[in-house]
Amino acid sequence: MGPLLLSLLLQIQEPRERLETAIRETKLEEAQIALALLQAADGARAARAILVNLARWRERQAQLLLATVQSRAAYDGLDSSMFTFNLEEEKTRQKALAVARDRVQTACRTALDGEKIYAALLRTLGSLRPEAVPVLSAEAIRTANWVSRAEILEALGAMGAKADIQVVVEREKEPAVIAVGLGAVPLDRAVEYLAHPQWQVRLAAVRSLGESRGAVGMLAQGLGEMDLRMRNAAVRTLTSLTRTELPPDPTAWKDWWRANGDDFREGRYSPGTAKAAAGPGRTTFYGMPVLSSRVCFVIDRSGSMRQPGRYDVACRELKRQIEALPDGARLNLIFFGATQSCFSAAPTRVLDRAARKEALDFVDRQTFEAGTDLYAALEKALSFVGSPDSGRLREDGPDTIIVLSDGQANVGRLVDDELVARVIARRSHWIGPAIHTVTLSSEAKSLKMLAEFTGGVSTSK
Repeated sequence: MGPLLLSLLLQIQEPRERLETAIRETKLEEAQIALALLQAADGARAARAILVNLARWRERQAQLLLATVQSRAAYDGLDSSMFTFNLEEEKTRQKALAVARDRVQTACRTALDGEKIYAALLRTLGSLRPEAVPVLSAEAIRTANWVSRAEILEALGAMGAKADIQVVVEREKEPAVIAVGLGAVPLDRAVEYLAHPQWQVRLAAVRSLGESRGAVGMLAQGLGEMDLRMRNAAVRTLTSLTRTELPPDPTAWKDWWRANGDDFREGRYSPGTAKAAAGPGRTTFYGMPVLSSRVCFVIDRSGSMRQPGRYDVACRELKRQIEALPDGARLNLIFFGATQSCFSAAPTRVLDRAARKEALDFVDRQTFEAGTDLYAALEKALSFVGSPDSGRLREDGPDTIIVLSDGQANVGRLVDDELVARVIARRSHWIGPAIHTVTLSSEAKSLKMLAEFTGGVSTSK
């Protein structure tokens, strides 16, 4: 943005006020302009403006999402009213339906713009001028809102303010927030978090060791004690630090360290020629690697899944997974149509011979159900990980969610494809599950977008 244009815009309205207006009226382009002005201005003032408006956004977005629910309820009420043979009455009814349909579409578009405004707020917060750092650090310590602390730590991380992040992390109690900031802590502190009871923190600790050569021996020798997702993250770290490719096999890396550890510590090590292999514990679901031993499968059982090659194949693939997961792995299953049916009321069940048989029997007992409430099924899966509202995490929860569907949502709280994907991506972001999707039809647009927004893997069949 040129200096002249910036000057002209500033004369029209202060960026902070402009951003407040844009959020209140849910105007995406106006919000983007205001944020561009703040990004170019003094960092401290910009930080304060964005923090204040993030709070306003939360209140406003809750209203917008409620409006989508209410507008759909109004439309459904009209749509379910009885057809009348009185021509004039039926014309009036059809006009009312058209108006109600437009209100639904408008409400969804507005709520979707609200979600995009949030993404823009976070991007800008992490790209402010250096004067923003003290303001953000002080607010992270002061605020009682756990989401605000997580947002600020992520922004400070993007700004490279490691010392400030360390101060916040040392005072932090909520595991979900600690996990966001672990990338900035020194090696000795990150190592301590590898034994944390919450998998989100352990996984963040492994990722934080990505630049620490001193962690190689500990990671190589400790793979066998890690959950599978954490183990694969550790292997990626080991591969990057050692420039050596080995399978995610604890024995292979332990043997490598025994043979090469001294040379590596002394800087004499040259990368070997070992090639990546599938390794033990790597199974696939519709060809997609399942790199987790804490997994929740979310399977569509709506009427459209009756089509040949859909539900029966999905159940066969699921059963193969249940058989392939090792004893001690944690599993839950959610089948959904208009409602959900869960294998376990607890977040996960530990697999042994008895639990495996019960899971297989549970799959066989499922029946088809009219309607596809994808949003509610995804929210149920997130509740097993933790609470997106309170930040409380479940120690026995899944770290990976795999969703399979052949269509779009048509009942429930939210049904718009992109809105479902963006809301679930936002609500899952701070509690950390990997979300992968399998789409059995081009109609399942939400799943492809959900994987894209969360960094997951999406496969189509």
